[in-house]
Amino acid sequence: MEQSESSLQRVRLVSMRYGARDIVLYELEALDDTELMSVEPGAHLDVHLLNGMVRQYSLLTSQCDARRYVIGVKREESGRGGSIWLHDNARVGQVFEVSVPRNHFALTEGDAPVLLLAGGIGITPIFSMFQVLCEQGRRVHLHYWCRSTEHALFRELLEGRQNVTLHYSNTSDTGRRPLLDVFQGVDSNTEVYCCGPQRMLAEIDIIAPQLGSRLHVERFQGAESVATADQAFTVVLARSGSEIGVGVGESILEVLQAAGADVMYSCEQGICGACEVKVIEGEPVHCDSVRSAQEHQRRGTMMICCSSSVSNRLVLDI
Repeated sequence: MEQSESSLQRVRLVSMRYGARDIVLYELEALDDTELMSVEPGAHLDVHLLNGMVRQYSLLTSQCDARRYVIGVKREESGRGGSIWLHDNARVGQVFEVSVPRNHFALTEGDAPVLLLAGGIGITPIFSMFQVLCEQGRRVHLHYWCRSTEHALFRELLEGRQNVTLHYSNTSDTGRRPLLDVFQGVDSNTEVYCCGPQRMLAEIDIIAPQLGSRLHVERFQGAESVATADQAFTVVLARSGSEIGVGVGESILEVLQAAGADVMYSCEQGICGACEVKVIEGEPVHCDSVRSAQEHQRRGTMMICCSSSVSNRLVLDI
């Protein structure tokens, strides 16, 4: 099932505010006397748009409470259409359905210093983290890359702070530094959180092996292609004992849907985490952008929308 009706909550759009150039902040309020689930920095939720699209947006958790959720949406002309629909068609008073928030980008506890890296609209989860870390008195530095001062979300709250560096690509400011340069002199135990466009995350991937589990990345775009096996394999649904064949070029999610299996999913791109399942037996090929292969191995999980298998049998806790 895409999202069970019981897991969805109805909210009303009560305000639309200018955030920065091409960015609008949408405030969604719970209907009636219902309360919304509390959220922590890094959380996101699915928004079911009125044109049938379902899109994932990070929550500005410092502006959320038991009655409202706030998301920031940048108009992406080359995106999948969700942001354009919201910018062009959303109106105060409209009622939407939203999912229960999920958080695969949560802050780790402890007192280690934190380096926050944001690019473009990637500032939405990073800004929430920055506020909480400052309140906790934790050592933190935020680097934020964007096109210009007009494009900088929360610029008035960040500009001039000693633990914030703003990088504008349309200036010749000598203070603007390439992404990888910011790691010079960083403590070896620093936790790094990064969210931004693909080209930014591609740079981070260069030094990811050096950072290991200290690197935490949030991606807004999924894998370029679904992982497929060189040969067909069988998925076993452990709870019923059903065995379902997956052919070359097919995705596990598509095959399970066709067989009528009751599975949760949302983005179908490997970026939301809704379709994560436990792996009881077999060797998956991980192709999602939510967790690293090492994290999946440690947790014993996989995302069935975009991942596959190198083993002939894959037993899942479904």
